[in-house]
Amino acid sequence: MGSFGVFDVFVVVVSLVVVFAVGVHSSMKRRKSPGAENFFLAGRDMPWWIVGGSLFASNIGTEHFVGQAGSAAYSGIAVGLYDWSAAYLILALGWVFAPVYLRCNLTTVPELLEQRFNKHCRFAFVVITLFAYVVSKLGSSMYAGTVVLKTVAGLDIWESLPLILIGTAVYTITGGLSAVMLIDTVQMGIFLFGGILGSIIAFSRVDGIRGLFDTFKAAHLSEFPHLLRAPSDNDYPWPGMLFGIPVVSIWYWCVDQEMAQRVLSARNLGEAQLGTAFAALFKALPVFITVFPGMVARALFETCEVGDRWCDAKLDHRDHADHAYPLLVVNEFPTGVKGIMVASFLAAMMSSLSSVFNSASTIFTYDVYQRFYKTEGSSSSQHLLYVGRVTTAVLALLAFAWIPVIASQNRGLFELTQIAMTHLAPPVSALFIAALFFKKANGQGAISGLLVGTGIGIVRLGLYLGNQDACDRQVDEASNEEDLTWSNWVSCLNFNYFAMVLFALTLLLINIVSLFYPPPSPSQIAGRMVEFPWMTEISGKKSPRNPQVELANLQYDRLREGNLQSIEQDEDQVLSQEREHQDEEELTIESTLPSKGTGAFSEDRRKIVANCLGAVALITITSLIVIFH
Repeated sequence: MGSFGVFDVFVVVVSLVVVFAVGVHSSMKRRKSPGAENFFLAGRDMPWWIVGGSLFASNIGTEHFVGQAGSAAYSGIAVGLYDWSAAYLILALGWVFAPVYLRCNLTTVPELLEQRFNKHCRFAFVVITLFAYVVSKLGSSMYAGTVVLKTVAGLDIWESLPLILIGTAVYTITGGLSAVMLIDTVQMGIFLFGGILGSIIAFSRVDGIRGLFDTFKAAHLSEFPHLLRAPSDNDYPWPGMLFGIPVVSIWYWCVDQEMAQRVLSARNLGEAQLGTAFAALFKALPVFITVFPGMVARALFETCEVGDRWCDAKLDHRDHADHAYPLLVVNEFPTGVKGIMVASFLAAMMSSLSSVFNSASTIFTYDVYQRFYKTEGSSSSQHLLYVGRVTTAVLALLAFAWIPVIASQNRGLFELTQIAMTHLAPPVSALFIAALFFKKANGQGAISGLLVGTGIGIVRLGLYLGNQDACDRQVDEASNEEDLTWSNWVSCLNFNYFAMVLFALTLLLINIVSLFYPPPSPSQIAGRMVEFPWMTEISGKKSPRNPQVELANLQYDRLREGNLQSIEQDEDQVLSQEREHQDEEELTIESTLPSKGTGAFSEDRRKIVANCLGAVALITITSLIVIFH
């Protein structure tokens, strides 16, 4: 196993034993309360610290330690903007999207699309999501894990993959979301400890951040310390990074089942918002534990002397840069610390994989199997559990097909996954923005925009990857700036710029097509649009209830469902609710007095803490971007 010693093996084994012990304990605990909701949504009883820890941990995979560190070794700190800008979207998840999700009592995010538009949008989104999971998440995470095990422990790609898959699948299949989220939180502690320790050792090799930046200046790599690059930069143009990343991240952080499932499992909105604020604040750390160590590896390569092990690293070549962090572990870290780092890599990878497995199985079980193959409510909880577990196993096998494709590309791993996402995500992001913010957007416009936008994205992804060599020849090696012409801009335009164009085109198409069809019914909009508290505060009062409109909406829903028997009961129900509403208005003054119970005080305090923590996260992340711009 080369430089990987016995004590390193011991450290890795102990960390894995701890992880599996937590998984077994969680699985046994959940067996006392079996059911599909407990398996897929953890009984909707997760506290804020597990919600936040799982949000953070499920995002950090081995592809960050391998791919993101590799991109940093090749291009510098600019790749870190993906992590720091994510904090803004995590806060948007908690304050913009989560209120809608919890108000609609969703099990999966695609349900919202059927409620707001139609079943065709729901099914199309599910297909795109499952495809993206295999292409950009499962395959890249597994391939990154094999790079680590190959470099540090000498295991071949096909020797290590079964170990990764079996270990992750076992606790995902047996424990469900509660086990996944609890283990995510434990694994977050493991890879944060290892990552911070690794960063301290890495910085000590180059005399800190200042010494690192001085090394790049001496090596004529003056752009490495800067987040924001020229608009014509081939890899990280600042307009594309600042405006293109959020377009993609709306899907990843706000509407992807993997992340939304965390807030859906929260006890209430307050816990969800506090958890997202916690995760947003922690997004300040990944740049220091993955990006900077990758840059340190490049600095050691640039300053190596004849005979030094770093001279053979070839970190100035894109196809070798992914080995930066694993080589840093092998060449610079002492025995014991190597084991901690490998344990951190494995924890990050298993956390990411298990989250995708559970989310994908939830989507397929509820949005494909039960929705289109079974009558909703006709399948028992045990049967749905069986379907979800089989789906997890099938997805793991499908991911194998994507690994050779990733291995054959000469772009960095992290950059390749971002390229795939920037071609698939913009239409989805535009679809949900239209659903939550544009009242006149209807089902016909939504499905048209989604299918056309996705088709354009897939075609362009093929052109971009197929013409990679020709596009690279248009780049000036000295400045890394690309010279686009009318003949090659479609194939060679930076992928973040393309994401902005595709998002705008899809959103425009949704709204234009919607103009030619009837607007959605009030029942499709009610409760499913974003509502901010300040809207009510400005008006000074809530919108008045209209019993006639509510009755018409209910009857409209009954007709769509074919449930004619319940129409007569709806009038009595609405009138009864109106009387209750009038009674509530009479008690408005009394209800505004401070509650004597601890529950109301605790809820108010939780909201205050969440708002304050969210503000701290915003200030922290913005300050870091300004400092390293």
